[in-house]
Amino acid sequence: MPSDPPRPDVSRVVARALDTVLALAAADGISRAELARQLDLPPTTVLRLLTTLAERRMAELDPASQLWTVGPAAFRLGAAFLRRGGLGDRARPILRALADDSGETALLAVADGDGALIVAQAQPPHPVRADLPDGTRLALHATAAGKALIAHLPLQRVHALLGRGDLPALTAATRTDQGDLTADLATIRHSGVAREIDEAAEGLSGLAAPVFGGLGDPVAALALAGPSARLTAARIDLMAPRVVTAARALGTALGGPGGADPVRRELRSRAPSDRSPGPLSGAATRR
Repeated sequence: MPSDPPRPDVSRVVARALDTVLALAAADGISRAELARQLDLPPTTVLRLLTTLAERRMAELDPASQLWTVGPAAFRLGAAFLRRGGLGDRARPILRALADDSGETALLAVADGDGALIVAQAQPPHPVRADLPDGTRLALHATAAGKALIAHLPLQRVHALLGRGDLPALTAATRTDQGDLTADLATIRHSGVAREIDEAAEGLSGLAAPVFGGLGDPVAALALAGPSARLTAARIDLMAPRVVTAARALGTALGGPGGADPVRRELRSRAPSDRSPGPLSGAATRR
C-alpha cells in the first residue's frame, strides 16, 4: 500500500525510498513486480530505488529466487532505536537478578548489521568470569546471542546477513558450514534457547534466548556467558529455563507476546549425554 501523498515540504524521493524499505521489512522476500504493485509505482522507479538501497546495504537481492529483502544496514537502524528507547534500562534489573541467580555474566545484545552488539550486562561476583563489556560486537553465527537473534528470521534474511559461503572459523569448534548453521537455527526455534561451547572463544560457553517485541519479532537476545569449565553442557541445560523466563519477562515489558515455553519440552526429550553446542561468548575471562 502506498503511503499518503507527501506534503509540499516533504521529499517525494525520500518518502518513496522509505516506503520501499518498510515494504521490504514487512515481507519475507518480495519480487520487484509485487513491490511495484504494492507501492503503486512504475517498475523502473522501483528498480532505481532498490538499486540505490542495495548500494547502501538497506536492501538485498537473493540471486537464486530473485526476491528482495531488507539488508544488514536496516538492522543497524533498528539497533540504534532500541538503544535510544531505553531497552538497556528496562533490562538491567532482569540482568542483575539473572547474574546473581546463575553466578555468570548476564548480557543483553541487539542486532548490529552483520553482527550483534552488547548494550547491557551484569557481572557475577566470581573473580573468573566472562568479560564482555557494553559495546562488544559478537559474531551472529558463533555466539548464543547472535544465533538467538537470527534463528527466527527468514532464511533469505540470514543469507543476506551472513552470505552463502563458508562461515569464518573463530575456534576449532565454530560451525562453518551453512547447512550445519541452518540445522542449528531450526533446533533453536524449537527449543527456544541457543547454546555455545567454545565456538566463539576457547574456554567460554553460554546460552541465550530471544526477546520478542511488540510486533512479535526478536528485538534482542538475553544471554548468560561464563568459563566452559563451570558452564558445562549439563549446567547450560539447568540454566536454560531461567534464561527463557527472563527473556519472556523483558519481552512482556516491551509489549511482546507471552507464548509457550518450549525449553522444558526439549529438556525432557534430551538424553543426559547429549552435549548440544550452542552460541554466546567471545571474549577472554577476567581474573
